Amino acid sequence: MDVRYTELASLLVKQITEGPLQVGDQLPSELALAQQYKVSRTTIRSALHVVEGLGLISRKRRAGTVVQSKQTAKQYTQSLHSIEDLVNYASYTERVVIDVADIVADVALAATLECRPGQNWLKVRMLRVEKNAEQTPVCWTDAYLDPKEGHPILERIRGGGSGLLCKLIEAHSGRAVLDVRQQIGATAIPPEMAPYLQAEPAAPGLEITRQYIDQAKQKFLITVSTYRADKFKYVFWMHRARATEL
Repeated sequence: MDVRYTELASLLVKQITEGPLQVGDQLPSELALAQQYKVSRTTIRSALHVVEGLGLISRKRRAGTVVQSKQTAKQYTQSLHSIEDLVNYASYTERVVIDVADIVADVALAATLECRPGQNWLKVRMLRVEKNAEQTPVCWTDAYLDPKEGHPILERIRGGGSGLLCKLIEAHSGRAVLDVRQQIGATAIPPEMAPYLQAEPAAPGLEITRQYIDQAKQKFLITVSTYRADKFKYVFWMHRARATEL
């Protein structure tokens, strides 16, 4: 798939949130957008899917695509099919770093990260916040970086910004992500995180652990993100496989 859909999605979001498009306005058809931006209809559909996930538009058969909000939804819906989707999703939030520390994984942390006890990590604790004046919290993230990758980009990490940490690593050292292994589970929001997430201590939450794996099949970044239960939902599709003729 042409990954230009991420650029197109960002452009459409800006036109809605900052530009002339108003609630109730109808966007051009997929064919018209494809001709306007000189891309395929598949690229247009992927871009519109991202914008719809942010709560800015609604898409209905025969009714077309209509602007339904000038602000992104208070609840985040994530429907990701590729690493490019994940990168694009992160571009709509900003990092607010709380603190950074060199740590050694004990037995409990090693079990969580699926690494060996005694392994060294650079731990970054941070918030993901919306790009608005209030900086509404989206999630708390504990990021564990391979120290030799994390220390050279530490100042850039501390400086905040949007996007994924793995893209900072790739830009500096060329170490790129081949696969992302993701695990999702229920959790109770720890008292330490609760004020940052504007939640009650022990309130229900969603925890997503992602392992970023390079071409040598080595983990060089692991993130553990905690969301309020009312702030996030994860959507995925399952398709029936074609029957095999005997």
